[in-house]
Amino acid sequence: MTSPPARIALIYLVFSAVWIFFSDRLLLMLVTDIQHLAASQTIKGMAFVLTSAGLIFWLLRRELAATQRANAELQLQEKRLRKITDTISVAVFIHHGGRLRYVNPQAIAYSGYSEAALLTMNLWDIVHPDYRAMVMDRSLARQYDRGGRARYELKIITQSGVERWLEITADTIDFEDISAGLATAYDITERKRAEAALRLLNQELEQRVAHRTADLQATNRELEAFSYSVSHDLRAPLRAIQGFTQALLEDHAEQLDASGQDFAQRIHAAANRLDGLIQDLLSYSRLNRGEIRLKPINLDNVVAEAIAQHETEIHDTAARLEVASNLPVVIGHHATLVQVISNLLSNALKFVAPGITPQIRIWAEVGADNMKLFIADNGIGIDPAHQQRIFQVFERLHGIETYPDTGIGLAIVNKGVIRMGGEVAVTSSLGQGSQFWIRLQIEGKQ
Repeated sequence: MTSPPARIALIYLVFSAVWIFFSDRLLLMLVTDIQHLAASQTIKGMAFVLTSAGLIFWLLRRELAATQRANAELQLQEKRLRKITDTISVAVFIHHGGRLRYVNPQAIAYSGYSEAALLTMNLWDIVHPDYRAMVMDRSLARQYDRGGRARYELKIITQSGVERWLEITADTIDFEDISAGLATAYDITERKRAEAALRLLNQELEQRVAHRTADLQATNRELEAFSYSVSHDLRAPLRAIQGFTQALLEDHAEQLDASGQDFAQRIHAAANRLDGLIQDLLSYSRLNRGEIRLKPINLDNVVAEAIAQHETEIHDTAARLEVASNLPVVIGHHATLVQVISNLLSNALKFVAPGITPQIRIWAEVGADNMKLFIADNGIGIDPAHQQRIFQVFERLHGIETYPDTGIGLAIVNKGVIRMGGEVAVTSSLGQGSQFWIRLQIEGKQ
């Protein structure tokens, strides 16, 4: 028992018990005459009454003083708290059963209602209808200890009918000796407007990007169709040039002097180079236009087929190839992958310093869900400053007289690998050879 009445009653009970127990024994020891004993009992009773009254007075005064000090401290704290809530830029609502019991000036400013009007209203009376049921459920659940602290956003309707967004933090508080609901609120109307404007801007931007992407795709399709058509139509007259110059050199060489034969050979060589360029353009165009269906591909077979396409060059250059066995099964497109590896082999055989025997090594490294196929050579190498350019169309790092090339081979490699969902890169230094790698998904891990 810790309440003031209980403490006073307990002290009085102990005092009375001690008084009765000891005073009777002391009186019997001091007074032996029966006539004097009755008078002494009366005096003892009066002394008990006076002493008890003094004790009770002292106890009540002490408890009253303690209560007054506690009330004074409580009033001081309430004044401090009210001053804080009156000056902060956060709206404070305190309610019991939904009925508002306290609002601070910021809450009045947010709602547009007077303090007197708000204290006659329920908390949800100012809430937008879209959020009213939620506020009612959460407020009542929290008041009866069925919900903890919560934070959410909602709209209110001010007295003038304007909608305002608030960020609410809700909890419980002891207010005027009862458990009440506490809601603090920040005005986030401007933030919500900015977010809405940003969403609208993003939507407009996405639409513009979609339109521009569609226009760009249409333009690319037109360019690809034009490139394919021109390249295809060029081959007919080109074949005629190749055929006639070949016939001229084979059947009528004796009728030409040295200059005529040189001119015919140059025309034939130029026609062959143009034919190679057209074939590469057609290959690049097909990679852009054609549909690619990916499926498991045996990499051993692909590498063997690509090597077979270069048997003549390998024989003529006495190139040495080292190819790892048991290469992994990858997810790709057979014809495209053969073309990619064939182009890389062609470069490895072609871009070699004079007098150097080409040495080519092919192997694979398998990771968690993909593999890298490496093709390394001992060629002239590539300056690191130009290693990003080489995968672009018509990029040549050397004169056509030194190293004949269409400038499309590595662009085909890059486009083909991308169409198969992979990645291609190179590590190289001038005079130190090059190491190309292709990253593709492996079977069962895509």
